[in-house]
Amino acid sequence: MAASTKKIVNDVVNALKKSPSPQKKGQSFWDYLKSQLYSESTWDQKDIKVIEKEIDNCLNKLEKKDLTEMWKSTDQGMEKFEAEKKVEVKEMKADLSDELLGQVMDRMDDNYSSRDTYYAQPDPVSYSAVPKGESDLDDDSEPENINEEDVELDDDLFEDDEFDEDEDIHI
Repeated sequence: MAASTKKIVNDVVNALKKSPSPQKKGQSFWDYLKSQLYSESTWDQKDIKVIEKEIDNCLNKLEKKDLTEMWKSTDQGMEKFEAEKKVEVKEMKADLSDELLGQVMDRMDDNYSSRDTYYAQPDPVSYSAVPKGESDLDDDSEPENINEEDVELDDDLFEDDEFDEDEDIHI
């Protein structure tokens, strides 16, 4: 069975939860990283290396075929694959490691939802493909070059016997 990025992220998180904190006895490395996130909003590079090492351990267990398929499912992998670039296994692992590191970091947020990872929120503003000023539907402007002969208005349209100007219209 092919490995998935979700499974690897779960394995890395579980490994970090089993590893001891470098500062507090009885605290996991995972809890240490989370506390660092909330107190400093950053991590030490040596702590990032610990996460990357766990990710590399998981990636090293994969067969080349599974690694390639997983790599193709990432944004970087898809771009390089579609561009038909020749990519070595080492580069695939580096791309995957970056992707997986981001997903592990996302999990540290207490507001994390599995749907949140790498999905951009849609902009609340809609954009028009027509630059401003070139829109055909400009309500404030007068239409140009209207030929009166082209406009067909029936005289009956304005002479409605059923409506008296003094009557109120009830809708």
